[in-house]
Amino acid sequence: MKRISDKKWSYLANGIVAVLAGVLIAHFGNRCNRRAEPQTNGQETESHCQSAEGLMLPKPMKYAHNMRMEMEEDGLSVTIRNPWDTTRILHRYLLTTDSTLRRSDATVVRVPLRNAAVFTSVQCALMMELNCPDIIGGVCEIEYIHVPYVQKGVSEGRIIDLGNGMSPNVERMMDLQPDAILTTPFENSGGYGRLERIGIPIIECADYMESSPLARAEWVRFYGRLFGRAKEADSLFQAVETAYTTIRKRVAAETKKRPRLLVETPQGSHWYVPGGSSTMGRLYQDAGADYIFSSISGAGSTPLSIEQVLERGMDAQVWILKHHGPVDLRQLRKDYPALARINAPMYLCDTSTSLFYEETPYHPERLLQNLVNIFHPELAYPTDYLYFCPLE
Repeated sequence: MKRISDKKWSYLANGIVAVLAGVLIAHFGNRCNRRAEPQTNGQETESHCQSAEGLMLPKPMKYAHNMRMEMEEDGLSVTIRNPWDTTRILHRYLLTTDSTLRRSDATVVRVPLRNAAVFTSVQCALMMELNCPDIIGGVCEIEYIHVPYVQKGVSEGRIIDLGNGMSPNVERMMDLQPDAILTTPFENSGGYGRLERIGIPIIECADYMESSPLARAEWVRFYGRLFGRAKEADSLFQAVETAYTTIRKRVAAETKKRPRLLVETPQGSHWYVPGGSSTMGRLYQDAGADYIFSSISGAGSTPLSIEQVLERGMDAQVWILKHHGPVDLRQLRKDYPALARINAPMYLCDTSTSLFYEETPYHPERLLQNLVNIFHPELAYPTDYLYFCPLE
C-alpha cells in the first residue's frame, strides 16, 4: 500500500475540518436565524441568539410589584401576580433556551422569541426601540398602532392582521404559528377562549396595572429577556430611572404650590379617572400637581358620576385630557352644560396623532417633563416630547 505523504495528509485534514465546520455552522446557524429580516431605518436589524447567560439578572427588580423574576437551573422563572387579587398568581412562566424542556407548574417560553403575535401598540414600539421589530409576525387592531414599520408590514403582507384584540382570528393565528402571543389581561375577562386551546404560550402583559411609572417601565427588563435584548433593556431602564428620579427630586425641592388638577372628560353618564395609586395618578403627583382624586385607591381607572367629579373639580386650576382625535369644546359643553363653569385652562393629548401610548409606558420621564412644564412652567424643562398641548 502506497504511503501518503505528510503534505497530502495535511491537505486532507484541512479539507475534513472545513467540511465539518460548514456542517456545524449550517446546523447551529439555522437555529439562530429567524425569518427574513426586514429593513429598519435603512439598516438590517441585528440577528441574535440568546444563551442562558442572556437571561441572567445582574440587578434584582426594584420597583415592579406585580412581577418577580428569579434564575433557576432550567432558566428564568417569572411570576406575575394577579393585580386585581394580589393574593393570587395570574401566571407563571419559565423562560428557557432548552427546546426539550417541559414543565407542569409553569408555561414554558422558549427564548428569544423569533415570531410573535403582538396585540398592543406599546410592545410594538418597544420592539422598535430594542431593535428587534422583525419578531412581530402578527398584530391586532392595526388602526391603533402608530408604528410606521408595522403599518407598512401589514400593507405588504409581511405582518399578518389578526383582527380584533378581544376576538382575534384564530385561523390566521394558527397559520402564523407564533412562538408566543403578547396580549393585555383584563379583570373578569373570562380567559382567552380558543387561543388557550391552540398550545401557543400567552404572555399576559399586565404592566399597565403597576402602581408607579417606574414600576411599569421596569417591565422592559422582562420583555428584553423575551426578545433576546436583555442588556439593551437593562441599560434602557437604568437611563429612564435616572432621568425620572432627577426630575421628580427637582420638582419636590423647587416647588411650593401645587395646582389643583382635573383630568379627562365624561364618557356617557360616567367620568373615568385614574386612581391615586395608578401610574398616571403617581405621575401627576410627581410632576407637582395636586391631583384631586389622589385619595382614590387602586391602580386602574375608577368610574365616577359627573356630579361627583364636578363637586371636587369646579375649582381646578389645570385640566388635562386624552382623546383619540380633536375635541370640539362647543359640542362638549353642549352635551354637558355644567362643564362650562370650569374655568381651568385645558390641555389635550390627541392620541390619534401623538405617540402617547407607544412611548410613555417605558419612557415616563418624557411625559413627566411635559407635565412639569404645564404645572410649573418656571422650571422650564427643554423637551422635544409634547403629548399634552393647550386646547384653544
